Formats: sequence, structure tokens, C-alpha cells
Amino acid sequence: MAEITENREISGMTREELELELLRSREEVRILKERLDNLLVGKDGDRPVAEILRETAFQQALLIAELREKEEALKKLVITDGLTGLYNHRYFQQRLRESFERRRRYVNHGEFSLIMVDIDNFKYYNDTYGHPAGDRVLQKVAAVLLANARNSDIVARYGGEEFAILCHGGLKETACAAERFRREIEKTDFPGQESQPLLAGQSRGSLTICLGVGTYDQSMREPGELVSQADRKLYQAKKEGRNRVVS
Repeated sequence: MAEITENREISGMTREELELELLRSREEVRILKERLDNLLVGKDGDRPVAEILRETAFQQALLIAELREKEEALKKLVITDGLTGLYNHRYFQQRLRESFERRRRYVNHGEFSLIMVDIDNFKYYNDTYGHPAGDRVLQKVAAVLLANARNSDIVARYGGEEFAILCHGGLKETACAAERFRREIEKTDFPGQESQPLLAGQSRGSLTICLGVGTYDQSMREPGELVSQADRKLYQAKKEGRNRVVS
């Protein structure tokens, strides 16, 4: 299962709040350092030097730990989609390019593939139940994808109701993973899904996904070619009736 860790104490902060907290923490560290420097040149009154040193060192250690914690939280916030908690589009593009360049440089590094995911008839669901309900569906789909991904997979929200999953492995292996994602979403209960348009073979409405799988090959010159390949397969899955994998 792929993980995105969460810092419980500061996960509720916005990016702007975290940036302000980082500035405050850095200023406190600067003041403590200045105080320590003054002490070392004899400008801190009559208190015992050892006592002041212990107190200052302890306070500085706490502040540095807090500073590092907030820096990590801010780093996570920058690469995370605010609604779903998955990696965001920007981070996905960064990791895709890294995988692409690594594979081009080291031919024997191993295969990698891309799954593009789209929620079937999501606009219909939004129009029927409203955007807040649609947001909850996005969150639930994201959670199911993440729960069924491997630790090495990069699961991201690509945009709107589309998701992207970057996988280590070739076409056959990744197509099997895509089918696993499809089945898990199909058997997940979503509120109001019975009102969704019927797809081929269905006796009642349900919320489903279609998936397109693309795999890197040496003829590709840029990462966008892999995205386009997976996107074409996704479009084909939609044309063929949705709720399916095309690889």
C-alpha cells in the first residue's frame, strides 16, 4: 500500500500559516544564537555561565526540532493535492520526468508504466448531487486507489476527476494492477451511485472508472509521449463502454 504520511499536529495549517510559523521559528533561533554569542563574550550579566548555556542549548534544540518539523510539513503541503491528500499534478510531473530520464540513461534500470484513471460519468453525478458530494467521491476514489497501490507506486490527482499512477513494471504487470484498481472501485459503495447511467451488462447504476495503460519504450523522446499513450488508451476505454482497462 502506497503511503502519504500526515503530521497530526500541524496538518490543519495552510501553506501561508506554515510559512509564517517557519519565519517565526527561524527568528527565535536567530535570537537564541545571538544570546549565546553575547554570553560567550561576557555580555549576559551575572548568571552562572553553565546555567545559561544549559537553558539556551535546550531552548535552541527544541526550536530547531520544531523548525525541521514545519519545514517537512511545508514540503509535503507543496506536493500534495488539498482535496484528496494524493500527490498533486506538479509532483507527478516531476517524478515522471525523473523516471523517464533515469530509464533513458540506464537502459537496464527496469521498465516503468503509467495508468491514467477517469471516473465514469462523474459530471452526471456532480449535476445530480452537487459538488460537495462530488468532492467526497473524489476523496473516496483516491483512498481506494492509494490503499491498493504498491509502496513504489506514485498515485496522484492529475486534475478534475482524473488520476495518474506511475508504476514500476511492464505492460502486462501494470495492466493487471489497473484491473485490480477497477474491481476495487466497482465493489466500493458510493452514496447515490444507483442513479448513475447504466453501463453495458449492468442491472443497476454504480460508480466506476476506466483506465488506460501506457509503457515506456526507447522510441519516446519526452515524458509527455508516455502520458499521451496512456491517455489514448483511456479514451479508447471510454469509447468501448467505460468501466474497463485498455492497455
